[in-house]
Amino acid sequence: MVDAAWVCAVLLVGLLCGAARAAEAVKIEKAKVKVEYKTFDPKHLPDPPPPVEKGESAVTVYGFGVETDLQYTYAETPRGGSPVKMDFRMERVTLKLSMTITVWLPEGANEQLKAHEEGHRQIAEIFYADAEKGARKVAARAQGKSVSGEGQDISSAGRAAVERVNKSLCDQFLNEVATPCQRAQEAFDRMTDHGRKGKPTATEAVELSVKEGREAGAAKK
Repeated sequence: MVDAAWVCAVLLVGLLCGAARAAEAVKIEKAKVKVEYKTFDPKHLPDPPPPVEKGESAVTVYGFGVETDLQYTYAETPRGGSPVKMDFRMERVTLKLSMTITVWLPEGANEQLKAHEEGHRQIAEIFYADAEKGARKVAARAQGKSVSGEGQDISSAGRAAVERVNKSLCDQFLNEVATPCQRAQEAFDRMTDHGRKGKPTATEAVELSVKEGREAGAAKK
């Protein structure tokens, strides 16, 4: 079984003085995957318990993290009082990517169950390995784009514009990377009957499900 979560957040918002150089305009920072293995007694669950669904014995929980660092400029200071409504140009777009994985196994788990949960972990890491490519594509779409924002002053109007861009960046990243990964995870469980089948093996099913997830992602574009 697999459980997925996604975290998107605005890390930093700032006014950029001067134009950004092309090399600095789009930046992707990718952290190493953090993997944790936990065991539990099914008869005496810890608090909080692992998110194991009824009829399942184990679960792998993975999450894509996306933090945005956006810097903007604006052409001129608006005249008059509040509220302020104006356009902001996104000059620098930085996406900071992360992934966490927690594998929950019951005490005394057999090798087939262990291999199945390892398959879920491997699928998550395979898609995260390619995440920089999708993130760069998404960030490039936002860089140089002018977005309207409204607020009581220039700062709050700029933040409103950035929040709109941040939501768009997160949605696009999830569509590019996280959604195909989820499709692959679902295919993996279907092919292996959640680890109950011996054939295809977990290794074979990983390869087949990753292919299916990527094809499903490509078909949506």
